Amino acid sequence: MSNNWFRRLLLSYLPIFFIVTTILFFIFFQIFNEQNRREALKANEFLASQVTQYLDNSLRSIDFKVLREILTNSNLKNYFSVSGSEDVYAGIQAVKVIDELKIEYPLIDSVYLVRYSDNTVFSNGKAMPIHDFPDATFIEDSRSRDEQKWVGARSFKAFPSQTAEQVITIVRNAANGRGLVVANVELNTLRKSIMQMYDPEFTFVNIYNRAGGSLWNNGMPEDHIMSGPTLASKTAAASGEVFSEFTSSYSGWKVQTGLNNGKIVKFALQFYNIWFIFAAGVVLVGVAWVVYVTRRNYKPIQQIVTLIQTVSSQKPSALNYGKENEFRFIHTTLERMIDQTRQYQEEHEENLILQKKVFFQELLEGTRDYSGHELSANMSRFKLPELEHRWAVLVVEMDRYDVFEAEYHQQDQALLKFVLSSILQESARHEGTDVWAEWVSEQWLYAILWLPETEHSEEMEARLLTDYLDRIGQYLNFTVTIGVGRVAVDLRGLRASLKEAVHALEYKAVLGTNRIIPCSDVPNSTNDVYEFLKTISLLVQAMRLSDEVWEQHFERLFKQIRQSVLSRQEIMNTVQLLFQHYNREFAELPQEYKETWAAIFTPLLPRLEGWETLDDLRELCLEGFRELARQMQSLQCSRKHRSHILEIRKYIEEHYTNPDLSLNYLSDLFDINPKYLSKLFKDELGEKFVDLLISHRIEKAKQLMQETDKAIQEISEEVGYTNYNSFNRAFKNVVGMAPSDYRKAM
Repeated sequence: MSNNWFRRLLLSYLPIFFIVTTILFFIFFQIFNEQNRREALKANEFLASQVTQYLDNSLRSIDFKVLREILTNSNLKNYFSVSGSEDVYAGIQAVKVIDELKIEYPLIDSVYLVRYSDNTVFSNGKAMPIHDFPDATFIEDSRSRDEQKWVGARSFKAFPSQTAEQVITIVRNAANGRGLVVANVELNTLRKSIMQMYDPEFTFVNIYNRAGGSLWNNGMPEDHIMSGPTLASKTAAASGEVFSEFTSSYSGWKVQTGLNNGKIVKFALQFYNIWFIFAAGVVLVGVAWVVYVTRRNYKPIQQIVTLIQTVSSQKPSALNYGKENEFRFIHTTLERMIDQTRQYQEEHEENLILQKKVFFQELLEGTRDYSGHELSANMSRFKLPELEHRWAVLVVEMDRYDVFEAEYHQQDQALLKFVLSSILQESARHEGTDVWAEWVSEQWLYAILWLPETEHSEEMEARLLTDYLDRIGQYLNFTVTIGVGRVAVDLRGLRASLKEAVHALEYKAVLGTNRIIPCSDVPNSTNDVYEFLKTISLLVQAMRLSDEVWEQHFERLFKQIRQSVLSRQEIMNTVQLLFQHYNREFAELPQEYKETWAAIFTPLLPRLEGWETLDDLRELCLEGFRELARQMQSLQCSRKHRSHILEIRKYIEEHYTNPDLSLNYLSDLFDINPKYLSKLFKDELGEKFVDLLISHRIEKAKQLMQETDKAIQEISEEVGYTNYNSFNRAFKNVVGMAPSDYRKAM
């Protein structure tokens, strides 16, 4: 008998063995590299955090010191107050201030003062006109723009003959805008300080300013640095891999750290030869083992072949019987497998839509990373255009979705959603492009829009979306609002575009429905928490006192929200802040007030999650507040001496300047027991008599200090304090600083 089967088995096993061995090689090196990468990543994260902390602490300390000198140093103030021949002594004192700054902070390379009154610059002990100073252009730029924290990197020299140095600069206005204090930190000194934290042979550290320029490369983006010393740093950074990145919350600078790949490769190759010899030995042992196993497994096959040859020598009837039974079994098995395959095929066709949707979400939300080959294979599998050029993400949100659910049956809802996505695809085809849209939730339709590489792609996108809204308004009885992300050229940009589109829809509450909201057109929110708190406090106090002016404060609060152009989340935060104030204020009131608050707003809170526009939220809140005001009015009218306490409160507001005003004085005036009067203040007004009186006096004192030049002693007597020490102590307790310090700060 020939050894045909033996050779077949041998040739069948060997490829599998080599494939498995190759995979093991790959897995080993992958694990080895990944382990090294993780360790390097941890070290680089720590290094990046330390560099960022060092930069923040150093620059913030310098900034704070400069600002403190501007605000507190009388010599510096005196320098900016004089001009011309009067500034000799002032200049000497200014030199002392500058020298003290340099001594205290060695990172400071130079400091010069700019005085607007005579347009001079004081640097290195000399005064010169601004136009003769080498840094005149920078001074003019700083004078015409708002203050910045740190500017860099830039070239600076104090004298025309001096060699320019690379510095970063802090510019601060001095003496109420009468001049500038400019402090320069030399980048070379800063870099040497940072290089003490790491070994440049193995690690690199790059720092980028807000504009994306490297501080070590003259503040320019790295692709513009082509020669000179900076070329070496550029090459080092380009040959290395960025392992960690931190952005400073103070300066906004970005710190990147990583390893130089040359060292990693050299380290890995040291073990390659040893591992290769060991792996070759394993391969030889494996080949011998496969030959042995093949020979061993060949014996049962040989026995089966011999048995078949023995059976084939029997009578034909017996042979036919045996073959018939075997083929029937094989035939039955194959039919069952074919039926199962057909069933699996049908299930695959049914699940293809779901798989496409899952792939869409993974692609946009970044829950899975795709290689280039995997991405192309999936795009081809679902018959989608290749992601080769430029795209933008659209998020279409149905307006008034609760009304939509109430008006249409579930089947009709599914049909109308299909119509919405079909209209979008039709609008895209009309503009000569393509769009991939999927419903990721009941209310949101996500879409990827392919954009051609032309100058008019943005106009085409605007036409497409406008046409889409027009068609919806023409054919359907509801509207949608569209959030649009920026144009992307890779998967990371695509996912960022999705976040921008979702963020743009956050402003639908203020900007309105049935519109297109590009992320580039989203206005900057001016979330003035102090003004909100002030209005909320007035609203709560007015509601607590059943003062009808509470509706004016309520309308003012929502007007402030609308003018500040807040996102939905910021609006909800403001409303939660309002409710927190109510909870705190009502916690101090009698039990019946607490029960009234709970009975009205407990059922209202779930409804506040479903509002869509600011007007919806306003109506919901206004409804609850009106009911609360009505019930509180009923409660307060029934309480004894309510009219008395309001009358007394009004009397305090009109006569708080009376130095004899006290609790006993009021009890004699209104014929009420002092202890009971004190309790009425606490129950009805929520604060003690003394606190109310001091509050009115201190507020009036602050107003007089802001609007008049009266002496503080005179102001204290005018607001009802005959003893200045008492006024000083009360002012400090309320405001947090002495009256004289408050006037200076103002």
